[in-house]
Amino acid sequence: MNLQKIMILPSLIFIACFLAGSPVFGQGIELTDIQTSPSQIHVGDSFQINATVVNDSPGTIYFHGGCQPPLSAIFDKNVALGQAMGCFAIFNIELKPGKNTTVVGPSRDNSYTATSSGTTNANVAFSYETENKSENTISKLFTFDISERTSVPEFPSIPVVIFTLATISAIVIVSRKNHNLFKL
Repeated sequence: MNLQKIMILPSLIFIACFLAGSPVFGQGIELTDIQTSPSQIHVGDSFQINATVVNDSPGTIYFHGGCQPPLSAIFDKNVALGQAMGCFAIFNIELKPGKNTTVVGPSRDNSYTATSSGTTNANVAFSYETENKSENTISKLFTFDISERTSVPEFPSIPVVIFTLATISAIVIVSRKNHNLFKL
């Protein structure tokens, strides 16, 4: 019985040392600086989400680019995902340890559309693969506001303004009593 205890103790010490020295992927990969583009969103606007991915892990990570973005979001309310025609441009991007990059979602062929105003929560997720082909996802909660669209009257174009001023001037000139244009 003592022999079993003696064999188990070194085994546990070996396993603990091995695990302590082995990095766990998913640790050291971080989403920062999450924001919408454009920064101000109104009802009816299409928008994307940008985030910075920081690789502080000891290994290189890989993620998709092109039409299959690595960044996605699930919204609690106020947003719809617009689907476009399929796209087949998919490529892998490599992010080395100690580096960071900006990722965008959804792809250009799809869009998030603001459907109603209010504070909106998004669970933003970044999917990637490690050197040993292990698939991982990290996520972060992001909150932003969607505003009602305000109707601001547009200023008429310059040719319209010039035409209107010329017409008013002509009417004023013609309507003067001492103008002889219409006298016979």
